[in-house]
Amino acid sequence: MRKILALLITLVMLLSFAGCGSDGADGTVAGVDYYHYETDDFNNKCDRLEKLAATDRADSLLKLYDSLYRECIEISSLYSVIYVKYSTDVTNEYYSDEQLYTYDILQESMDRLCGVCQSITQGPCADEFRRHVGDEAFSEFEDYTILTGKQKKLLSRIQKLVDRYNKTMDNLSSHPYEYGGREWTVDSFFSEEGNRLAETDYSGYIEIYDNLMEYANGETGKIFLRLVKLRTELAGTFGYDNYADFADEHEYNRDYTSQDLQPLYEDVREVSSTYYDNLYSSLGYGEPEVPKMSERRMLSVLQEYSGDISPIAGDAFDKMIEGNLYSIGDEDCRQDGAFTTYIPKTESPFISMTLDGQRDFAVLTHEFGHFAEYSVSGGENILTDEDNIDLAEVASNGFEGLMTHYYGEIFGEKNTAKKYVSDELLVNVIDGCIYDEFQRLVYENPDMTLKEVNKAYADTYARYNTWLGEDEGYSWVFVSHNFESPMYYISYSVSGLAALQIWNMSQTDFRKAVDVWEVFIREGSCNKQYFQVVDKAGLERFTKSGAVNKICRPALNSTSPSLDVPAFD
Repeated sequence: MRKILALLITLVMLLSFAGCGSDGADGTVAGVDYYHYETDDFNNKCDRLEKLAATDRADSLLKLYDSLYRECIEISSLYSVIYVKYSTDVTNEYYSDEQLYTYDILQESMDRLCGVCQSITQGPCADEFRRHVGDEAFSEFEDYTILTGKQKKLLSRIQKLVDRYNKTMDNLSSHPYEYGGREWTVDSFFSEEGNRLAETDYSGYIEIYDNLMEYANGETGKIFLRLVKLRTELAGTFGYDNYADFADEHEYNRDYTSQDLQPLYEDVREVSSTYYDNLYSSLGYGEPEVPKMSERRMLSVLQEYSGDISPIAGDAFDKMIEGNLYSIGDEDCRQDGAFTTYIPKTESPFISMTLDGQRDFAVLTHEFGHFAEYSVSGGENILTDEDNIDLAEVASNGFEGLMTHYYGEIFGEKNTAKKYVSDELLVNVIDGCIYDEFQRLVYENPDMTLKEVNKAYADTYARYNTWLGEDEGYSWVFVSHNFESPMYYISYSVSGLAALQIWNMSQTDFRKAVDVWEVFIREGSCNKQYFQVVDKAGLERFTKSGAVNKICRPALNSTSPSLDVPAFD
């Protein structure tokens, strides 16, 4: 059951096409055409398999099981395909309705088949079934408990609210606030126009920011409060008082506890305090940037250097281009951000990415790290195997850091792009703790009002960044993980601490750093534990005394090297 819950609740985070508003089921993703799947035949086959489970007709049973397993691969692939299409146009009602429908039938079909498999493990064909599926899968089926009707309804209601959040955020991007004789929106504010306003009228800039944030917070915050209630109720159906504890065990397959995170928060607060002091200590400090590139240029650069980093990366790039396994665009109706999903029918990773300006190349290299890992270690048993998000993020963050080895050639030695990425790796560690601590506080107190949630965020952020002591705490609603996959964000922190060690190593011994990254790629994230692979790669655990300080020091000391600011030691 844990595998199904992890798949259904977090799939969209590890998940182009026609322009906005295209209709119907046109187009393919990774060679798979989407269509509206009807489940009558699947359910009839499950009924037949359940009857066979009470007989000794092993050959017929195994043949029918294989047929049903292939159908689950089909449905899972259809869900990945329709979600990619939906993410390219969240305003398209067909895509929206179909991704919700396919989500529900994927949940119901996998649950039904696993429930029948549980019966098989107790029947006359158990030994033959064990040999057919393997000991690990057999044990998972043996312990399986069918989802209740209430649990299915809760999962469906949660998904519908996440869909409503995405649509609300899309509408908010054009919501106006009038200032200085013109209308400002989120899109225009976070653009060069907004930057120019900050330089000429800072008080006006802050006024617009506060009003846009407050409105967005009010519109989406009420969705968040309902999600907290539903997820807390879902955790209760499994015997948990706290959704955070439920998520750690049932969704993320973690080998550390919430108690292990408390000293991590404290260590990272010290790092964060120094980082922001360095960052803001001079009005003349300019944030580093990765120069904006076209899609064609980004792909050309990635092609030129990926194979130089590792044959694994070079082969993955060839696969991505030959199979057209990516969608990059800047249409207004696209879902913000980027993600990589896996389509089991064709064993194909797929990258979906919305262009964002200066971050684009770093984001592409990050997603390509996921793509490379999926290319090597995809193809797991979709019913029983479990992905470890903490490990998956080491693959992506690690490759993003390795690419900086060539940034001098790509952007010029004097460019600040390399420092931008090292800062991003460091901020991943910081933000991972901020949002995890905030989310755990909310789920420990699920009856909070929106005002109390905002204060919880503001107070938490202030412990990591004292420069924001008077912040109203509105902006957390722009981080989609808070709505789509709570308790995910700590993965950015713990994976960031591993990826920073790879980046640190690359400064003095690049080939050794690549070798360590390849350990994570070859081990993969399926059925593995975070510390298990960290130990095998020879990296330090974040639970070791002084480890966080040691890992973060090189990146932190480079925050503003041209200024006379305190270093971290």
